[in-house]
Amino acid sequence: MSNKAAPTNTDQVIALTGATGFLGRHLLEQYVSAGHKVKALTRSPKTSSETIEWVDGTLEDDQALETLCKGADIVVHCAGLTKALNRNEFFDVNLGGTKNLLKAAKNSTIKRFLLISSLAAREPQISHYGASKNAAEGALKAGKWPFRWTIVRPPAIYGPHDMEILKIFKSSNFGFLPAPGSAKNRFSMIHVEDLASAIIKLPETGYNHDIVEIDDGKPNGYRLDDIATAIEKIDERKPKIIPVPFPVLAFLGIFSDLFAQIIRKPAMLTLSSAYHLSHPDWTTRNSRRPVIPEYSPRFGLEAGLQNTLEWYRQNGHL
Repeated sequence: MSNKAAPTNTDQVIALTGATGFLGRHLLEQYVSAGHKVKALTRSPKTSSETIEWVDGTLEDDQALETLCKGADIVVHCAGLTKALNRNEFFDVNLGGTKNLLKAAKNSTIKRFLLISSLAAREPQISHYGASKNAAEGALKAGKWPFRWTIVRPPAIYGPHDMEILKIFKSSNFGFLPAPGSAKNRFSMIHVEDLASAIIKLPETGYNHDIVEIDDGKPNGYRLDDIATAIEKIDERKPKIIPVPFPVLAFLGIFSDLFAQIIRKPAMLTLSSAYHLSHPDWTTRNSRRPVIPEYSPRFGLEAGLQNTLEWYRQNGHL
């Protein structure tokens, strides 16, 4: 059964940031399929349609954010940096951009604000990314707003258009999967289509001034061996798990970070992200898992990886 059924109220206008990103593009598609009109922020000019109004601008552009929020009912803020050259860049966008959007939403017709954060925000001391997402959450929680709000902390998101889990499949083609820190580390996951569906239905629930953590429903999450087993079932070979001790990962992160500074292009692996990757528990908490009417995940791990693998192959990535 598809999760793409329309929410109860389909005459609402959605103001969406990050619409050209991984999660954002799936949200955009599902909102339109559900009958909503979407106002979407974009850095590159795009042609609007009856259902999608593209608003040129960035999170630093107050006028663009005012235009984005004008006449809208719900803000879904999923734009942000996942890699940056330094801590300040993370905060400038993930905190500063959120503050700018909150200001625009406060002075508009917005009735509901959904901040798409991350499980990394639970542990702000671990990484620059997590600290910046935690700070963005703090800005929302500290304000007196005329709208209701909910913070969504997804775990690892995967699915079509994701270029991060592609690295796992490429490694498995060589017969191994690197395990940052320890092969015993646990993490929750969710297919991007399921996450988008849950986010769309979330405003119809009573989660106001709350933090929710949405995953695929697997208690206690997964270990990397579960990924390897799923790959074996869909690709007829089980890659070997190769632990990468933190000191090794940290060294690679420092080297990668130095090189990134030289070429002025952010790297995904840095010393900061090495701490994040090595954390032993990125699983969702049962107490924060929301009950969303008419929603249940379509994709378990095996089906989700199969769907993702097929997309990679169809689009020439593998």
